[in-house]
Amino acid sequence: MTFALARGARISARLATLAAAAALVAGCATTENALKDADQLLAEREAAKSLPTANLSQYAAALTRFGTMLDVYKDGDPVVYMQTRNILDATNLSNPLVGSEIPGDITEMVRTAVNRIGARIVYVPYHPDYLISQAQLGARFGVTMPDFLITGALTEFDRALSGAGRSNSASVDFGKGKGETNIGADFKRTAILSALALDLNLVSFSTQQMVPRVQASNVIKVLNFSSEDNASLGFYGDAFGFKLEGKYLQGRHSAIRTLVDLSVLELMGKATNTPYWRCIPGGTPDPVVVDNMRKSFEALTPQVKIGLIQVTLRKYGENVAINQQLDAPTQEALRRVYSSRYPQLGDTVDVLSWQGFEPLFFGVPMPWDGQLAAPSPATVTPAAGTVPPAASAPARTGA
Repeated sequence: MTFALARGARISARLATLAAAAALVAGCATTENALKDADQLLAEREAAKSLPTANLSQYAAALTRFGTMLDVYKDGDPVVYMQTRNILDATNLSNPLVGSEIPGDITEMVRTAVNRIGARIVYVPYHPDYLISQAQLGARFGVTMPDFLITGALTEFDRALSGAGRSNSASVDFGKGKGETNIGADFKRTAILSALALDLNLVSFSTQQMVPRVQASNVIKVLNFSSEDNASLGFYGDAFGFKLEGKYLQGRHSAIRTLVDLSVLELMGKATNTPYWRCIPGGTPDPVVVDNMRKSFEALTPQVKIGLIQVTLRKYGENVAINQQLDAPTQEALRRVYSSRYPQLGDTVDVLSWQGFEPLFFGVPMPWDGQLAAPSPATVTPAAGTVPPAASAPARTGA
């Protein structure tokens, strides 16, 4: 009898526990709690979500700096109006039949780069269908004719131009019988480089002729990197292990935008004969701009040269009169500027020669002077005329 009562008590206790657990579960599984959990999950995911960021290449800031440079160098000059032809893919690798590996039309990227410069270079859209439609509705508008056209194309895409891989492995066995133990590890790294190239040229709208030596031809390397790590541990024939894999593929669209920004900067710098390389970290003088300015300066009469020197001195903050005379105030201003900024040239500088005038013209003070860090020489091979190419930065392929 006592045993039966004890057994019944245990059964009752179990049933009571199960009933309490069921009641607890039933109490949690309510609509209110489900909505609360959903709100909490939404808040957590929203907090962890990546927010949109500005789509800027490393040369986007250089284009903005170039606009500031034009405000200084081209003060009083007329605005330059630009337009583009369609800038397309000439490699046919944008075709869907081959996987659409690169964009087929990058015209909008070029427009964005031109428009980023500022008010001295204005982009003129060309949408005849839109204008005709608006005109049929009675709209009236003026037409601005461009000074120059930008033409060009994506001209190269060399996939897997070079590649290399390295691997290391090690294993250790020790113990015997049931104590036999094996430890092993493998490490593998693979890197593949491809190359993308962009060519841009400048065409005079009025003559429909290409402007001689005003073009940009740049190439960028695109990295495809993969890594693989393996480790294992075994005891007496039984083993377990883990494997880690990683892959990085540099975005081709992003690489092309970087190419576009640099190429537009180079093209506009040559077109305006402005030292655009000073807008780029580690930039070096462009021989085309230097040669154009040398020829233009040497073709001037001495009086006009002095006037240009006086205009340039005013950009240094020297309040000299522009009278095309090498008077005492002009000579004193020259002494101050050259002694403070170009002491290596000595006390006697012939500013009427190109050798004497060149540093004065190309060294006009800019707000960012001394703030642009040069790339590390260990990863950079200098190229005349533009930014030295790093592993992920565009390099020029032609002057």
